[in-house]
Amino acid sequence: MKIAIVSVVVIIALTFVIGLFLPKQRRFVKQAEFRSSAQRIYQVVTDFAHQASWRNDVREIKVIDESMWTEIPQKGTPLTFKIKRKVEPSLFEIEIIEPKDFNGSWVGTFEQTPTGTTVTFTEVIVIENPFFRVFSLIAVDLDKIMEEYMHNLKQTLGE
Repeated sequence: MKIAIVSVVVIIALTFVIGLFLPKQRRFVKQAEFRSSAQRIYQVVTDFAHQASWRNDVREIKVIDESMWTEIPQKGTPLTFKIKRKVEPSLFEIEIIEPKDFNGSWVGTFEQTPTGTTVTFTEVIVIENPFFRVFSLIAVDLDKIMEEYMHNLKQTLGE
């Protein structure tokens, strides 16, 4: 019994120490070319109330008001977002306000080109708790999540 207790304490302590050495902030960037206009893409991305209809990773969107909503994912913890800045049709910036365990921001830029639009999504998450830093590194693949978002967006636009 003592060995089991000591083992658990060592695992918890080791996880905490590893978390202390992991960076608090993680940054992910995805860029893609679209045939659609910046205006059309901007309309789809900023219409957060209807994103559950085209995103595979979202089960439901609960609209709080015209600038805040909660995404209920297929798997994982619900996230509440608030619009920080909108510049139609070139910029959409939101911030994560819930859960309190981590915060961050998501910025979408939409640059019209002669053949369509260059879309860049940048997500920054900040995790203060060392335990959650270890967990997020193991369980949350933001690169894959952003790739799926781009794929779903392209499908929605018929590209």
